[in-house]
Amino acid sequence: MMLPTFDLVLANGRVVDGCGNPWFRGDIGIRGGRIVEIAPPGTLHGQEQINADGRFIAPGFVDIHTHSDLSILVNRRAESAVRQGVTTQVIGNCGMSPAPVSEDRLDEMRHDWGRISDTPEVTWQWRTFAQYLGTLQEGGLAINVAALVGHGALRIAAMGFDEREPTVAELARMEDLLAEAMGAGAFGMSTGLVYPPGCFARTDEIIALCRVVSRYGGLYASHIRGERESILEAVAEAIQIGREARLPVQISHNAPKYGAPCDATANLRLVEEARENGQDVTVDNDVHTDLGVLLVEALPQTLQERPITEIVNLLRDGDARRQIQEEIVRDLRPAFGPAGLLKHGQWGRITIMHATTNRDVVGKTMAAIARERGQDPFDVYLDLIVENGDTVDAIFDYIDEENIRILLRHPAVMICSDGEVLAPYGFLNDPPPYSPCSYGEFPGVLERYVREEPVLTLEEAIRKMTSFPAQRIGLMDRGVLRPGARADVVLFDLERVRDRATNLYPHTYPFENYPHQYPEGIDYVFVNGTMVVDGERHTGALPGQVLRHPHRNDWP
Repeated sequence: MMLPTFDLVLANGRVVDGCGNPWFRGDIGIRGGRIVEIAPPGTLHGQEQINADGRFIAPGFVDIHTHSDLSILVNRRAESAVRQGVTTQVIGNCGMSPAPVSEDRLDEMRHDWGRISDTPEVTWQWRTFAQYLGTLQEGGLAINVAALVGHGALRIAAMGFDEREPTVAELARMEDLLAEAMGAGAFGMSTGLVYPPGCFARTDEIIALCRVVSRYGGLYASHIRGERESILEAVAEAIQIGREARLPVQISHNAPKYGAPCDATANLRLVEEARENGQDVTVDNDVHTDLGVLLVEALPQTLQERPITEIVNLLRDGDARRQIQEEIVRDLRPAFGPAGLLKHGQWGRITIMHATTNRDVVGKTMAAIARERGQDPFDVYLDLIVENGDTVDAIFDYIDEENIRILLRHPAVMICSDGEVLAPYGFLNDPPPYSPCSYGEFPGVLERYVREEPVLTLEEAIRKMTSFPAQRIGLMDRGVLRPGARADVVLFDLERVRDRATNLYPHTYPFENYPHQYPEGIDYVFVNGTMVVDGERHTGALPGQVLRHPHRNDWP
């Protein structure tokens, strides 16, 4: 009797199936990009045979919240993601997607995406969502990509950055653009309700758009309207939108930020209550307590779309400067998380990363710089923007790690990175960004919260990285190891896994893990059955697919 022959066999591994079941020893046979058989160790034979030798074999990680929309055009090898074991990313989060694009609003869209808009790989030749997805696939991808359409992109296309309600015609335009995106294969719509232009939208506008998403079986993912003082009201708004529009809700990176009146158990209680009432609400979160952003990005939303020269001139004007400072502290329209450190005067939690004019401040906290200058820290913060424009950035440590542990333990919370595809070379590393989640999110969970501090069992951590986010967006043949599933697979050595990107608070300078490096212990990564990572080597293969929502043809 002839033994079946497979394209590839991963032999003698500890198989973690992605569903939370205890690992077991076995062989995995792969043919034609799918898992064909799982059998006792030593029983399968393939044209290529890799001996796992007791290492863990798991589904490739599914990162449900990323911002790789343009960076993956620049680096189609998806270096920082695939070397973590990520085989699928969901893009288009926080209300930001590069499509649809209105011809007369292209300049505003390019400005919203920043300097990456001007790279040769980002051609902006697409206008519709379908054309953008086609551009993604045409050049090849190392990983799979599933896209959400950003509410901010819809608003820019219909009405730019106007701070007002849409007219009837403008809302209809957004609905038409959204229907095209959903028909093209978008998995849902996202909002970024602390960023312009999303922060200018009322709840009823979002409900109206979500009703379009609901007709296509998509979900609503939201960077909610405030994650600090107003976090409970913002979570309640997201739940209300899902309830009234009748669609699932995904609350993005929902750790309370500095200034929140409660820990994460309070917002999770709202999620639990919604689920008890029959509503489909889940949460994702990353495990980094810090964020590297430009100092100017913590200024009020009304300034964000202005040229940096205009912002600097306003900060030089005494009256305008005082008004800006007052607006930050009053926080009437909740700004994004790091701005809370300014509001509450937590200057010791802001550490300067780059400053082209004032290189002597790099590696120092705002509190230390203020002491050296003998000035008020708020004034020093604004002075650094005047002196450096948009070339000064900092690490904002704005999350309590205990909230991360609370979220990790909750069964309705999955793991995301909130990062983007990066690489330690080329445009994406010039200058090296501070984005530890882009390089070390998933290895960091395995290292810190499974191996060193057992917040999660290995099996539960893998479930939160694989089958949970996959089924959340409707990918029932990914995120699991079982016959018939797509062969997105990662093989890793748990004892050797090491995140070489994260810098724990409080920071010391020079920063230990900056510039970031790829993790250790992720030995092999396969995407659709093709090897993309072989030890410390990227094979150059581009077997990834642009995934499309399975209900894309369910037209209203």
